[in-house]
Order: sequence, then structure tokens, then C-alpha cells
Amino acid sequence: MTQEEFVLDVRSMKKYFPIKQGFMKKTVGFVRAVDDVHIQIRPGETLGLVGESGCGKTTLGRCVLRAIEPTSGTTLFQNRQGEVKDVMKLNNHELRAIRRDMQLIFQDPYSSLNPRMTVLSIIAEPLICNGMARGDALKERVMELMEMVGLNSRHLERYPHAFSGGQRQRIGIARALATNPKFIVCDEAVSALDVSVQAQIINLLQDLQEKLHLSYLFISHDLGVIQHISNRVGVMYVGKMVETAATKELFKNPQHPYTEALLSAKPMPDPRKKSNRIILAGEVANPAKPPSGCYFHPRCPYAQDICKSQAPEWKQVGEGHYSACHFAGELQLQGAVAQ
Repeated sequence: MTQEEFVLDVRSMKKYFPIKQGFMKKTVGFVRAVDDVHIQIRPGETLGLVGESGCGKTTLGRCVLRAIEPTSGTTLFQNRQGEVKDVMKLNNHELRAIRRDMQLIFQDPYSSLNPRMTVLSIIAEPLICNGMARGDALKERVMELMEMVGLNSRHLERYPHAFSGGQRQRIGIARALATNPKFIVCDEAVSALDVSVQAQIINLLQDLQEKLHLSYLFISHDLGVIQHISNRVGVMYVGKMVETAATKELFKNPQHPYTEALLSAKPMPDPRKKSNRIILAGEVANPAKPPSGCYFHPRCPYAQDICKSQAPEWKQVGEGHYSACHFAGELQLQGAVAQ
């Protein structure tokens, strides 16, 4: 993929959190929250990121934005001028400028909004911080953003407590859109909402994507949501990316045993249909003391001796389909049952 074909290209991203013990707080180890992850996102595309709680999805999203500093890695981002910048090498002034093009929608619509600020102040804050509007133009832009996300602009002076969860998330979306970004990390953006409200927010995000030509990194543990909104899907396990593919291909033809087990847990809307649920043995590996070889081998029903001693390579098993499994392309794995 050439530089002109992506809006985001993350290479060898790592984030290790130190484990400190004793009176002197000596570092005795590291939690490998994100461990050598590669992702690419094209303009106007949604990459869904799925995995169990604690697998590193949110940490990866925040490392991409440098909301937390990664241990190592490269993040190539194409800004609004069409220039490709390595986000990891930018100084504070340059990082502030490029963050106009990279925004974040938080998981919790209750804790992510300051209860002491009005809706006008919340949505206007990124515009003020970046010097993009002031006075009447600022208020007009905030009103435009509120209308864009389906909120009544007459409620500018209300405080967050006066809104429902879905309305608060719309405020968060309006705040993320304020600087007219190209790329947004949606960190579990609908997981705290009721199912009916989830559908409304997902449809809103898709409408905004089409209208504003946005690219999303959509983080979720809900396979149904990921299947609906994503063009491609990445599956993470204990800090590592184990498989990526186009959404339809991954759900139909998984090439990693962990993806197969994850898909088998997808709820069935038709009670007359039964899925072959795969129950994995053991516990999720400890990212502070991961097993040798493939991190998934202690729980994998297909594990062989090579899995215990050698880490699998990231290899292509089809067009746009990659898997980190020694036997990718050889195993006959079960996909999600057609809905």
C-alpha cells in the first residue's frame, strides 16, 4: 500500500507499562499491553478492532493519537494538507496542530463531559484551544455541530445532567467533529448505551462518515456492532493482532483459532438456530508473563509443538487477509453462522 492510499499506517506499535515494586520502586517487569501491532486505515474506511476486555484495544487507540506515549513504533498519518507525518516524532507544537485532524470519542458519555460546563462550552472548547473560531462565528459553529448530530441548538446553555446517555454521546461526537478531523478513534462509543440508542448512534456515525469523508478506528467487544459498521476487522489477543481481514471474509472464513472461538460466542437472534459454541480451556494469558511461542497456544485446541516454542509470523492467507498462526490456511475453521 502506497502512502497515498492510507490515512493512517501504524507499524510495530508497542506499549509496555512498567511493574514497580519495593520501597525504591524498582522496575521488575513490564505489562505488554500492546505488543508489535500493525494496522492500516484507508480514507473513508472503518477498521473495527475487537477482542476480550484487557487485550489492549483502548491502549492501542490512545497510542495512535499519542494520548498516551507508546514505548516504540511508527504512526504515519496523512494530514488535511495531504502531507504524511510520523506522529511519534512530532514535538508538542506540531502534535497540537495535527490533532485537529485526529480526534477521540470516549466510551462513557457520563464521565467524559464536564458537569460544570454548558453544552456550548464543551463543544466550543476544541475550537477555542486551536484558535479556529471566536465570538459569533464560534456560537454559529457550535449550533451547526449540534444540528449535525441531531441535537436542538436551543439547548446550548444546558448542562450535561439535563441530557440522556444517548444525547450526551451526541455531544461527545459533536465535540470530536468540531475541528473538522479526518480520522476519529471511537473507543467503545456505544457500549454504555441501550440497544435502541446504540443503533441510533451507529447510524449517526455512518451518516457523518459519508457526509464528512471520515475514517474510523472503531473499538468494540460487540461482534454484532463490529460486523455492521466495519469495512475491515482486526482481532487482538493479549496485546497482539492475531488476524485482520475484510469484515465479510473474516466472519465467514476465520484463519485463526482465537477468531473462530470469538465468532462462536456471537449471539443468535433466531432462537431456533444453534451455534457450535467453542469453550476455551484455561485463562487468558498474563501480559506481564506471556507464554513462550504463540500466546494463544495454552488455550488453542489445534496447538502443536511448534506453537509452544516459536512465535507465529504475520502472513497473508488471502487478498487483504492476514493471520498470525502457524497453520493459517491449513485448518478448517468455523465462521459465524449466516444471519
